[in-house]
Amino acid sequence: MNLKRFTSFVMVLLLLVTTACTGLSSPDTQTATPPVAAPQSSPLPSPATLPTVIPTRAQPTVVPVAAEGVYLINQRATSTRSAFEEINLVLYRATLTGDRLILRVGFHNVSDKSFYLTAAVDVSDLRLVDAAGNEYEPVTFSENLKRINPPGDFLPGQANVGDVAFPVPTGSAPYELRFPTHDPIAFQLDQPAPSATQSIPDGAYPLAVELYSGRSALVPIRLRLDSITVTQQEVIVRIAFVNTLRRGYDLGKGLKGSDARLLDAEFAAYEPIRVSDTLAENIAPPKGWLPGQAYVGEVTFPRPERMEEVRFFFPEYAAATLRFNATGLASAEVTSATGGAPPPTATPTAEQAALRELENLLEQQARALVTGDLTAYLATFAEGLRQEQQTIFERSRKLPLSNYQMSVSPSAVLLLSDLERGRVSNIAVSIRYRLRGAPEDNPFEHTVRATFERQNGEWIVSAYEPEKPPPFWWTGDVVVQETPHFLIITRPDAGDALTKVAQECEQAYRDIQAAGLEPDERFVAYLTTTQEDFTAQTGMGSRTLGVALSLYELAGEEIQTLGRAFYINGEAFKDQPDDGGPLGRLATIRHELVHLALARESRPFTPIWLVEGAAMYYAGQLSPDFRRRLVADGRLDTLSLERLTGAESLGAYDMLGQSVGYEYIFSGETVRYLIDTYGTDSFREFYRSFSRVPLEKVIEEMPLFSVGFGSRFGNLSRKVTPETLASVYGVTIADLDAAVKQRLREQKP
Repeated sequence: MNLKRFTSFVMVLLLLVTTACTGLSSPDTQTATPPVAAPQSSPLPSPATLPTVIPTRAQPTVVPVAAEGVYLINQRATSTRSAFEEINLVLYRATLTGDRLILRVGFHNVSDKSFYLTAAVDVSDLRLVDAAGNEYEPVTFSENLKRINPPGDFLPGQANVGDVAFPVPTGSAPYELRFPTHDPIAFQLDQPAPSATQSIPDGAYPLAVELYSGRSALVPIRLRLDSITVTQQEVIVRIAFVNTLRRGYDLGKGLKGSDARLLDAEFAAYEPIRVSDTLAENIAPPKGWLPGQAYVGEVTFPRPERMEEVRFFFPEYAAATLRFNATGLASAEVTSATGGAPPPTATPTAEQAALRELENLLEQQARALVTGDLTAYLATFAEGLRQEQQTIFERSRKLPLSNYQMSVSPSAVLLLSDLERGRVSNIAVSIRYRLRGAPEDNPFEHTVRATFERQNGEWIVSAYEPEKPPPFWWTGDVVVQETPHFLIITRPDAGDALTKVAQECEQAYRDIQAAGLEPDERFVAYLTTTQEDFTAQTGMGSRTLGVALSLYELAGEEIQTLGRAFYINGEAFKDQPDDGGPLGRLATIRHELVHLALARESRPFTPIWLVEGAAMYYAGQLSPDFRRRLVADGRLDTLSLERLTGAESLGAYDMLGQSVGYEYIFSGETVRYLIDTYGTDSFREFYRSFSRVPLEKVIEEMPLFSVGFGSRFGNLSRKVTPETLASVYGVTIADLDAAVKQRLREQKP
């Protein structure tokens, strides 16, 4: 075909308009490699595999003026024809050999849309023209260039990349690469590529990139990129789909991990070769997301040949563009699929907008309390609440608060009808704070039920009711005493009791250290002075001398224990014997401190006999007299480790309170048997094994869309405890139950 015939080529298209050629903005300006076929969407050939070629008519060649080698071109042509206006023709580089001029080309989707292109032209219609007007047809080209469209749809930002070989031109430069739908690309072989390709080192590189979606169903779910690992053969991206809502959420079936793509520096797309089981069928957990839950997995791709710039793409989300250099990962940013500015976020609904306004109000309130701005604090409340809130504000100034946050809690639901009336009631508000000197991983949390009203265009708090337990300073004035290992918060009328309790707390701290535990550097203790105050804070009655409390929270991929503190019933405590015995004041404090020392390793499904048994043992509350009474009173036959394993608390099956004390003793004796028989190290491993139960097992036992961890984990405890006993000790619950009872019966009187 001569030039005249080529320019009169007629193709089946609806429109014929002018096109333009522009310089290519590409990372391919520093390095080049020998021509190879780039992987595309399924099926994807290996980057190291030479392209399958389609023979066309060969033409005579002569030795060119330019030397053999690889030359950078980096030019692209656009088209305004309706079918091709979002497809650029890209010429990356040229490789000159003795008898071929091999051009690396791509058809690049520069839009943020996916589509399939049907056209009557293909790469065989490319022509090379030299300065003398000689025209050359392709001799061979990559198999994937049979069609302009890559296998499957064009993804946003994807290029169908391959090699096209022409005879060496007989005429001189400049040359033109022509295609019927695009303006010619003029080029010369005057920019030799560097002799060596830039080497990207292997390694694991942390990321902190969050991608968002504009699709309404996916707006609550962020796609988080945690790390990228580069090996000689693979690129492994660790990702998480994170529920940003404070309530449960589910998507049903839809997207899955294999929908991810990795675009290389030439915009060629790589499909995953491996996906974690968690993401194999869905990006959502089997029972939906819990509030704040991150559903984690890995997506593995073949390592691209061109790694200077790669782009992680997942349908419906913004993309992440990662740039590498000779030292590793150089930068990571959120972009569009084509590398430009990221797409806009979705327009918030009326409920979302109102929630943001309420959050702003609560943030203002919390900030005012921390900074001591009483005027700004009271401005967030209705007039009738301000006197009471001023008192609460002044009490809070006596606390060593290191931070204080307020937010609408996960259970809150805003109704459009309430918003239109300008009044929303019974909204759960979370108060979260830290105390200076207490461990950073031990924040405290309370919930207040609030009513919000819109007045003069602004939301204010018009009513509230704290849930139990209320913040300690909301129900009375406070006094704070700090000791080397305790932050003790009490009432002004504590008097000499505070001094005595402080001394006993420090002694108890030394005792549990001597017993082999590793307590926190500082604990938080609350000392009440009336029974009513103790009951309001703990829900416990007068028979309870002290109690350790904590909360469980799902944070990302793990369960965290927070709000760790113990409460002393000051009114009951003053009548407690100070004789150093197993039921004395000091033993009571030691018992609660053991709970706090083991709190990080405890879980709501750790069997209650193990939790309380450990406290009895390490607090030194197991006496020979207690053992004799356990046997003499005939209680062994009524006690069962198997039954206690599923109980929420000791005494759960003792409505009259006649056996709860025996259950404590039996639990402690079980722990004593395990430590005496197998050693302390094995026991500690057994105890902490419950904190290592896979999160998936825990979630299976939680109600769908549960906001937090309740106390009803008896079923999970019954499942996990036998497995853990068998793993650590090689015994069953029945074996352990029988061995402990036999030992107790055989003891000398």
